[in-house]
Amino acid sequence: MNAAGETRRQPGPPAGGGIARRALLASPALLLAQGARAEDRDFSFRVMRRGDQVGTHSVRFVQRGRERAATSEFLVAPRVMGIVVYRFEHRYEEVTEGGRFRRVTSRLNRNGRIVEVRGEAVAGAVLLDGTEGPQRLAADAAPLSWWERERFGRVPIFGTTTGRLLAITWDLGREACACHGEVEAVARYDAAGCWSGFSARGEDGNDISYEPV
Repeated sequence: MNAAGETRRQPGPPAGGGIARRALLASPALLLAQGARAEDRDFSFRVMRRGDQVGTHSVRFVQRGRERAATSEFLVAPRVMGIVVYRFEHRYEEVTEGGRFRRVTSRLNRNGRIVEVRGEAVAGAVLLDGTEGPQRLAADAAPLSWWERERFGRVPIFGTTTGRLLAITWDLGREACACHGEVEAVARYDAAGCWSGFSARGEDGNDISYEPV
C-alpha cells in the first residue's frame, strides 16, 4: 500500500529484508477512490513479495457526524529463517468531510526511527508539518491515499511519511492508476471503482503486490 512518497535516502534494510523503499512509501503513505466512498466497505490486503506474505495493509472507515475517518495500518516485517530482519510500520488517520480533505495524522516506525506528520485544511491553505518542517500548501492539497482516486492528477499530493509535496505524474485508467516519479506504483480498482489491488517495484528490483484478504 500502500501505497505513498518521499525520496530522502536512509540506510537500506539488512540483507534479506530488501523491501523497496519506494514501494513501502507508496503503500501507506503511502498507503485510499471517491468512487469507493465506502463508508460501509473496509479494505484488507496481504502484502506479497516474491510469492511470500511479508505484511498486511488494512483500512477502516468510521463516520463521525459529517466527517469520515479512514484509518490506514500498514505493516511489513519480512523474516529470514523465522527471524524478523526489517520492520516498517505506518499508521495514519485521514478525516474528510463531503469528500474534501480536512486533516491527517501519521506515525511511521522504520526500524525504530519514528517520523510523525500532521496536516490540516484551514481557510485558503493546507498546513503541513513533517520532516521538512512547517509548510503552507495550496488549499486543495491532500495526502496520497490510494482509495481516494478522484484526487489523482487533479490536486497537489503530499506524502504521509515525510509530509511534503510529491513530484509525481499519473496515467489514469478506469481499472488502474499508475503513479510515476518519486513514487512508482499501480493501484487497481474493481468495476464499482473500489480499490482492489496494488503493486510497485522498488530500487532493489523486487516487486510487492497486494492480495485481498
